[in-house]
Amino acid sequence: MKNIKYFILSLVILASCKDYTEGLNTDPNNFSSAAPELIIGQAQLGWMQLAESNGARYAGIFMNQFSGEDRQYLTVEAYSITAGEFDDLWDDAYVEGITQAKLTKRLALEDGNTQLAGVAQITEAVLFGELAALFGDVPFNQASDADNNFAPEYDSQASVFTAVQNLLDEAISNVGSVPASLYAGNRMSSTATWAQIAHSLKARYYLLAKDYPNALTSARRGIDSPTGSLVTLHGTSPENRNLYYQFMVDEREGYLGATGSYLEQLIDLGNTSVNRLISTPGEAQRHAYYFTGTDPNTTSTGVFGQTQSFPLISYEEVKLIEAEAANRTGDTGDVTAFNEVRDALAAQYGGSFPHSTSSGNTLLREIIEEKYITLIGQLQPFHDIRRTDNILGVPAKTGTQIPQRFLYPQVEVDNNPNTPNPLPGLFDATPINQ
Repeated sequence: MKNIKYFILSLVILASCKDYTEGLNTDPNNFSSAAPELIIGQAQLGWMQLAESNGARYAGIFMNQFSGEDRQYLTVEAYSITAGEFDDLWDDAYVEGITQAKLTKRLALEDGNTQLAGVAQITEAVLFGELAALFGDVPFNQASDADNNFAPEYDSQASVFTAVQNLLDEAISNVGSVPASLYAGNRMSSTATWAQIAHSLKARYYLLAKDYPNALTSARRGIDSPTGSLVTLHGTSPENRNLYYQFMVDEREGYLGATGSYLEQLIDLGNTSVNRLISTPGEAQRHAYYFTGTDPNTTSTGVFGQTQSFPLISYEEVKLIEAEAANRTGDTGDVTAFNEVRDALAAQYGGSFPHSTSSGNTLLREIIEEKYITLIGQLQPFHDIRRTDNILGVPAKTGTQIPQRFLYPQVEVDNNPNTPNPLPGLFDATPINQ
């Protein structure tokens, strides 16, 4: 499904936010007359789109958090998705996201605004990091230079992860100690600094690269409180509603559900066929927040409500990275970090999330299970399942294997001779996970 509406909506969001968009040229390929302070908004919307739209929904079905229940989502449920379904994601990330982040960075540096350049580098790094995690080898060095190269060469997944770390290091140097509220507009919110956001993202991508010592170091320099989570901001107007809500209520009602989903069963205390690794009475409150029956909760008090924020990188994710990385490196802080997340969840839901007293591999599985549950609708649990060879034993929708990657989009296969050949299939692991 061509997700044109979301791009149009993103431009409407920009057009409706005078403080950030006055004078903005809305042609996504021609921002030459706009100030970099305005262009950063489009780049960040590309980040939000990748985190909260089609790709996240596909991943949620693949890893059995959700179910595809109508029309083309039945093919996603059956793991028979086609390459054309990824055209929009690729375009959103490269054109609406990375291209605008690079342009912002260049113009900001020309103006001597290193802080804005750093924010743009963070956005660029996230987009490249997620593309590499989802697809494997992707264009990096020659990406987003359509004036000179219509067929960019592909860079290895490992080299892109290294380049992402370099971008984030440069970003940390550039942003200094400025708060993440600077240049976040009315699109994002966080009480952390941009440097803490960047360190948190470094932890994420070190984890995906299986560099656990550096993941641990970076996590401990990242977001350190629940209010520091970087989240999207949504409202009641059609242009800026939660994107899950837009899809499930405004656009494609009945396509995405949770009938038979492993996640729904896992936190349903009345379902004895699937049990959590650690006793969690508070799942009653969390289940009510996540689901209404077997549907994702889109009510005003639900996780996907119309005005609900959506995490781009959260305190819980960072602390769970810290816990896993500590566990894998023999650091005794693993259970402490895990229990800090349990305390935060108890405060959020008003229920009982008892501390763990486990260690070793038992604790590791508890950590990864908590991340699978807590990061509902996000891409990171999908990365974890593939990185850990499905350590949790999450059941596949069909057959015995959960998909290992996204398919290279049909538009890329048709137009770029440098697309990997032979094309990897849905169940071919990306290089870092082989």
